[in-house]
Amino acid sequence: MSEYADINIKKLSLFWFRNYVDSYIVSLLFSVKNLIITPNCKVDPEDDDSDLYTRYVYKTTVKDAKERLEAQGFSMENFQKVFNENMLQAIDYSAFLYHLGIDFNERDEEIQRRIRKKVTYQKWKNAMHKIVSYQLENGNINEHNSTLPACITTECDKIIFYSMASSYSDSFYGLNTEFIHIAYIVRLILDCCDSNDEIRLDFSNLGYWDEDCIPQAISATEDVEKTIVLVEGTSDKDILEFVMQKLYPHLSDLFYFMDFEEANGAKRAGGTSFIIANIKTFYFSRLKSKFIAIFDNDAEGYQSQRTLLNEINHWPDNFKILTYPDLPLYRKYPTLAPNGTIMFDNINKKACSIELYLPDSIIKENDEYFPIEWESRKKIKIADKIEEAIYQGVISQKGEIKKKFYTLCKAIEKGENVFLPDEWERMKRLLETIIFAFAKE
Repeated sequence: MSEYADINIKKLSLFWFRNYVDSYIVSLLFSVKNLIITPNCKVDPEDDDSDLYTRYVYKTTVKDAKERLEAQGFSMENFQKVFNENMLQAIDYSAFLYHLGIDFNERDEEIQRRIRKKVTYQKWKNAMHKIVSYQLENGNINEHNSTLPACITTECDKIIFYSMASSYSDSFYGLNTEFIHIAYIVRLILDCCDSNDEIRLDFSNLGYWDEDCIPQAISATEDVEKTIVLVEGTSDKDILEFVMQKLYPHLSDLFYFMDFEEANGAKRAGGTSFIIANIKTFYFSRLKSKFIAIFDNDAEGYQSQRTLLNEINHWPDNFKILTYPDLPLYRKYPTLAPNGTIMFDNINKKACSIELYLPDSIIKENDEYFPIEWESRKKIKIADKIEEAIYQGVISQKGEIKKKFYTLCKAIEKGENVFLPDEWERMKRLLETIIFAFAKE
């Protein structure tokens, strides 16, 4: 006898596994932080003498799983583009045409005609919403549960329904995964669920099949391909890793912030010039991993971004060249004039290093923001024969700000202070620039 485990949302079995889980599917939705191990569970909770077992469960929410997919580039925006480009090859009409009794020799021509006339991305999305909503309440549509629900009325409804009700269809929700990645289809399914719905994989029973089944299921989320992020300095790395763990713990395993120092003491230099050199090395190496180069939102960072975009006109889809985001607060921020007076200026693209995204308690003193001090004037090449002159600024008391961050960080980790997400809203905006960089092409 085999053992089985399902990824469930309400009554919908999203995936089922026989004896061993599919590591890729599991890691698409769950991180290692979603694993819950509960020893000494009763096989029969009502029986005091019941046998005991250890329960192994991955558990997350639809909201977190959607963010996890988007962080890997599987967004609804990207799905729409992929669907429109591939629907003629991807849509599995076979089961529906068989139901209609259409001659096999006429099927290719009939499929092309029907898709052009009756299928659009929005119609497919609407049909998926009907199908998934039905399954959440009634269980999966399959060859054993194939009574046509009353909600199935449109062409797209029927394509999906009959592909699922047929034991001969190899498609997933009516789409061929050779043309449309299965993760996009999962992302669409989740879009049809409530954000607070629980996604659950209880794989405890797999241990009855073989002793290595449980360890392999646990390791499914331990070795995930990461997006490599290059930042300007050690403090950028420390701040981003700390806030990622607090705001997006379910996504932290998907990103690696490139080290500046390794265990044996070897060091890597920081600064914009080294980001430029390293990202170009990765580019010319033709590596397939995802890479993000992100610079400060100041004149030097903006100049560095433009340098890379001007030198290499067409970066591959697995590279993103970014700066920290513009924020409304910094359209009118205190700056220090040469005569010592405070002037309010727009410091976006001029002086927004990572410190400016920290909580007010760190970048304020006596309820006043630390002002910007102006340094040098830079000429930035925007495009061929088009230049822009921008002054470079630096927040005053930068060293003191870093000390305040590390002190607060240690206090939070020791439980002496509380991490309040609302106070880190600017850092959240910055992190979203990194996390969802590949959600838009």
